[in-house]
Amino acid sequence: MIPPAFIILAGLLAVPLLHGTGRKIWVTAVGAGGIVAVVLAVSTGTSELSFSLAPGIEMVLFTVDPVRAYAGMVFAGATLLAILYALFRDLPAAETMGILASGGAALGIVYAGDFITVFIFWELLALASLLMIWSAPGSGGSGFRYLLYHIFGGACLLAGCAITVVVSGSTLLGPVVPGPGYLLIAIGIGVNAAFIPLHTWVPDAYPRASVTGSVALSIFTTKAAVFLFVVTGGWGQAVAWMGASMAIYGAVFALLQDDVRRLLSYSVISQVGYMVAAIGVGTVAGIDAALAHMANDILFKSLLFMAAGAVIYRTGTSRMSHLGGMARTMPLTTVAAVVGGFALAGLPGLNGSLSKAMVIEAAAGIPYLAPLLIIAAVITVLYVVRFLYFVFFRTAPVSLNKGGIYEAPVAMLAAMTVAAGCCLLFGLFPFLLTALLPGGTYAHPFSSGYLTETAAVFLSAGLLLLLVRPLRFPGWSFEADIDRVYCAAGHALVWFVTCPLSGTTGSVNRMVSRITSSVTWISRNPVMATRITGRTFALPFVRALSDPASTNAYVAALTSMRERYPDEKLGIRGSGYGLILVSIIAFLYYLYDVLK
Repeated sequence: MIPPAFIILAGLLAVPLLHGTGRKIWVTAVGAGGIVAVVLAVSTGTSELSFSLAPGIEMVLFTVDPVRAYAGMVFAGATLLAILYALFRDLPAAETMGILASGGAALGIVYAGDFITVFIFWELLALASLLMIWSAPGSGGSGFRYLLYHIFGGACLLAGCAITVVVSGSTLLGPVVPGPGYLLIAIGIGVNAAFIPLHTWVPDAYPRASVTGSVALSIFTTKAAVFLFVVTGGWGQAVAWMGASMAIYGAVFALLQDDVRRLLSYSVISQVGYMVAAIGVGTVAGIDAALAHMANDILFKSLLFMAAGAVIYRTGTSRMSHLGGMARTMPLTTVAAVVGGFALAGLPGLNGSLSKAMVIEAAAGIPYLAPLLIIAAVITVLYVVRFLYFVFFRTAPVSLNKGGIYEAPVAMLAAMTVAAGCCLLFGLFPFLLTALLPGGTYAHPFSSGYLTETAAVFLSAGLLLLLVRPLRFPGWSFEADIDRVYCAAGHALVWFVTCPLSGTTGSVNRMVSRITSSVTWISRNPVMATRITGRTFALPFVRALSDPASTNAYVAALTSMRERYPDEKLGIRGSGYGLILVSIIAFLYYLYDVLK
């Protein structure tokens, strides 16, 4: 059995050799092949593919259980969806390879059964994402910052895995025991999951990628981290509270954005927070809720990134304050955006309501956790309504050139139709998704309790829109985040290294050089050097106390000694070096006796 990840990764090797339509057909076939490989892997009952590197060090390249079977289908389908969306133009080789490598790496993480294999695919996912970011013009700085974050996260994950393997005596992937390895693995995964305050790479990097790169980025990195949290298990309530803080923090900052892709990037953080909170609950229902929301968020968030990308592609701007009236010029894209937006907001009948109901129900086991997630849901409705209204339904500003705006290309519309159809399908028939969940948890998105709760969320958001006047107007935004602190600290470090530290180092080097030169000079004739030093020290006193003739004679004698130095014939007695050597030995013996 060939692991599905290897099929996709092998397929990307041919991408640079193909061009135009041939490349599009090949990439689509590779994405479809990944889905076929996943289906065959699950249906044939292949349970494990492994080999031993050394005694006690085993690499499990492929293993299947209900959690992996579910996640594998999700990531394989998402890979094909991202490819389908990208077909609207000639596929750039680097970006296309990045999309395929991201999908392959995510599947590699899903089916890996040991820490070594997980780490290899984890790093491959980071490199693939970096390739997609750097494929876009003007993304050098964002890509570099992304790289720094993931070097740190990868180092923490590697150290945590190494400690866990040493403590447990096995490389096999499983629940992590509390200890240093536990904390390091949590930080390593937390970087990719966008834990606060390790989250700033998301709104920094995602908007810098191309419109197709942003779709792929929104799918893989954070969701692979969610999956790894699930399979390493037992994280406890600290992770649940981190999830709640992510949900609120991300929602608040999404509300404060004017750039549509920064808004959606913060929304990624917020919705991953729901998943992390559900994982932290630690129950079967919580794990199922996290996995369900992972699949649903991939659908509606990628749909929103697709719709936003289509608008940016046609208008050339991503600022809500510069957009408007897209419902007239891009009606099909508008429908897709409305479906994705209200699925994100949790409107009953769409897939977001299904998994949000599961998460909030699971969170009820921890006091105050569910109310915090409901507050985040209210803020989510606010920024979704702002996004839809300002981009699609308000009157277009005069500055927008409406004459050159047309509906999205066919490939974009096809991908958005598939994603929107899945949002509707899983929302209206929730059992189609819950039947795939490993724990068998059933959702109740149409229960009277959840419908009442949803109505309260939407009514609260409506009241806030009426009462808080700035929410009804575009143009204001707050883009500062904690990364400003990191950047300031980085600039301060660079200044310290290049100015004070460099100056101090130069002074120390000069002082050491002078001392070394002096010791070297003295060692050539210690007796004569002592005489010259003594005469040089006495020279100011001679000038002050003696007559000019005596002073001139003194200076002439001193100059003559300096010129002849290190003339050993002058003023050196045979016992000179011996006396110095004996003095040094005596001094060292004295120090030894004192210290002893």
